[in-house]
Amino acid sequence: LAVAGAGAGALLPFLRGSDRRDAQRRQRVSRNFAELPKRPLPIPKLVDIEANGTVSLAMQKGRWEIVPGVSTQTAGFNGPYLGPTIRVRDGHDVTLSYANQWREAVAVHGHGLHVPGIVDGGPQRLIEPGGNWSPALSIRQQAGTSWYHPHTHGQSGAQTYQGLAGMIIIEDENSRDLLLPNTYGVDDLPVIVQDRTLDAAGQLVYSLHGADRDGFMGEIITVNGIAAAEARVPGGLVRLRLLNGSNARFYRFRFSDGRTFHKIATEGGFLPEPVPIQELAMLPGERNEIVVDFSDGRPTNLVSGSRPDREREPNGLDEDFEVLALRPDPNLDVSVTELPRQMNTIDRPTRVLDRPDRRFKLFMEPPSDERHRSDRRQSADHSLHTSMTINRQPMDMRVINERVRLGEWEVWEVEADRKIHPFHVHGCSFLVLSQDGRPVSDADAGWKDTVWVSDEGSTSFVVRFEHPATDDYPYMYHCHILEHEDMGMMGQFTVT
Repeated sequence: LAVAGAGAGALLPFLRGSDRRDAQRRQRVSRNFAELPKRPLPIPKLVDIEANGTVSLAMQKGRWEIVPGVSTQTAGFNGPYLGPTIRVRDGHDVTLSYANQWREAVAVHGHGLHVPGIVDGGPQRLIEPGGNWSPALSIRQQAGTSWYHPHTHGQSGAQTYQGLAGMIIIEDENSRDLLLPNTYGVDDLPVIVQDRTLDAAGQLVYSLHGADRDGFMGEIITVNGIAAAEARVPGGLVRLRLLNGSNARFYRFRFSDGRTFHKIATEGGFLPEPVPIQELAMLPGERNEIVVDFSDGRPTNLVSGSRPDREREPNGLDEDFEVLALRPDPNLDVSVTELPRQMNTIDRPTRVLDRPDRRFKLFMEPPSDERHRSDRRQSADHSLHTSMTINRQPMDMRVINERVRLGEWEVWEVEADRKIHPFHVHGCSFLVLSQDGRPVSDADAGWKDTVWVSDEGSTSFVVRFEHPATDDYPYMYHCHILEHEDMGMMGQFTVT
């Protein structure tokens, strides 16, 4: 292994034999991240699609330096790792033209898009090697931050881990009128947070059956594909579009100097008004937009760590670790110095929603013939002796689990038999009503498509589907810990 550049010695703790699985060491190397030399934050290329426009997205293999001086085999869209940021507008019809130049069949899902099931990109839409798929999308939804990533049945985790993912930005009339930071790559930054592990040869380590019950978690925290990233920002308000693109890791973001920041949007749109916060928990698949004030000229670091109640979040780390360094640059023009007071009006359903229309429970348990074995035996081979189901039904491509009426409000209630899970629903945005018996906070009162569910109660939300999904091309609901999804914690539903 050739390791070049300043601070090369600090890279050694990141590179290990692929046969080791040591949780304590995983925690240690993540904290050693601060020892790496900083590199400029890569900004994915922005592709603006106008009305009736098309963007070509080629899935291909590549090589990428996740850590400096180490060439790692990866995959990406139109490049070696990740993909371009696609910006579309409400009211426009656009086409995403996928070409599979990679080694495996891939289904690509537009996570957060309100589109019919036939163009949603679920596991029924496999693109074979050498094949193409060009879904025509009618964008009819509020401004927000979405993303695209593999949804190949049984392979979503592995393919996303290789680097196949990218961000989608939706704009509308309201977002263009609001005075918010909106210069892409300057004061409006895509922040795709993921975790990866490299072996002694500097190559990605991943195994679905090597994951524990919490999913597969890497040892290196990356932003937009690299470890130890640093962004130069204007000395005013800066917007961060945060995407938890990790397979399984939860984050609890804050700033190293304890500064207050404002949350302005959840996945499906702006909040009614900016909400001041000092900490932001994010599960896999979630997106949040925040605005940070750098008018004081002081640098800071975006950091994360474990929750205080670590029994409920075992995949956090014992101490805070650095995610992204942010440094004000006086040479960059300041465009915004004050947030608008009012950003959005959220229309809620008028019908009385006093009981759940559908109930779901997420189960993590050993198969029936293994349930009486000792806990020690189960933990020794947890991945092979764990059944991931919803309502005790594992994902079956031949089975439609639910049938939903088009255009009707419903209340869905979701609970888990153990641990916390991110629950994602295709083709919609929903409004959370309560979590574990408590009303939703102001910071989470916006439109969402991914929400946490725990074993200490239930999460309920109100949802309406405005596009059809057929038996041939149904929508999915699933846990967004990708290993749980791949191992069966997923169901299918139609909308007619």
